[in-house]
Amino acid sequence: MGAERFLETLFERGSIDFEPDAAMLAEGKRRLESAVDKVRRPQAAVSLVGSPLGRLLVGVSDRGIVMIHYLRNPADLGAGVEKLRRSFDPIPDKAAAGRVSEELLRYLAGDASALHSEIDLRLVNGSFQREVLERLCTVGPGVILTYSSLGAWAGAPNAQRAVGGAMHDNPVPVYVPCHRVIRSDGSLGGYGGGLDIKRKLLRVEGFTITPQGLVAAQGAVWGNRGTRIFCKPDCRALARAERSQLLLFRDPECATHAGMRACQICGPQ
Repeated sequence: MGAERFLETLFERGSIDFEPDAAMLAEGKRRLESAVDKVRRPQAAVSLVGSPLGRLLVGVSDRGIVMIHYLRNPADLGAGVEKLRRSFDPIPDKAAAGRVSEELLRYLAGDASALHSEIDLRLVNGSFQREVLERLCTVGPGVILTYSSLGAWAGAPNAQRAVGGAMHDNPVPVYVPCHRVIRSDGSLGGYGGGLDIKRKLLRVEGFTITPQGLVAAQGAVWGNRGTRIFCKPDCRALARAERSQLLLFRDPECATHAGMRACQICGPQ
């Protein structure tokens, strides 16, 4: 029953003992619809997508991509749907993820600018988790940082475990690039889609992974968020830098593109 008809029914049944005018009905309708909107759950169009990263469950809300969930085993589908249902009413829609699928294909083919759809972080629980993921969204392709560096950036330098939890619960991987976060020793750490996918994503962005599972520093440079200077890995100035301020760029060109300038001591080119 529509709001206007509902209000008319109230008057017809004698719930209100005076005759309403059109303005009163219109105002009542507006207030009723506003109250209903406050309790109505938002919807998310849901679709299954095949990709070079494997099968994905993709959810898209009216604000953007709300979920990209890796389907590594049969139980993952149900877990993804239940996670989405915490905040949304899932609506099956095969066409909903078409743009996401196209962007992922272009990105994995080497188009670093392909991932431009809006994202919706309403599935994120907690202000710290949201702060971490929003900071991470500003880290572009070809850039890596550590769990401790990301924690320091979000105001909690000793919260590596909490940062790892935020990466694990990231509802929109790839677009929110948790694959760009590694351990301080250069090893990959974890990844919700599995380490094979994390390696693939980092290689797409120009990084080399050694047989020992470390991100290779050869050809890469370290940039300092504070000084906006980038150095070679063996630069003596780098030894004095606060480690939580450092970002690893795949090459000097990437660092320059990010607005950093070359160190005058080591002269990276």
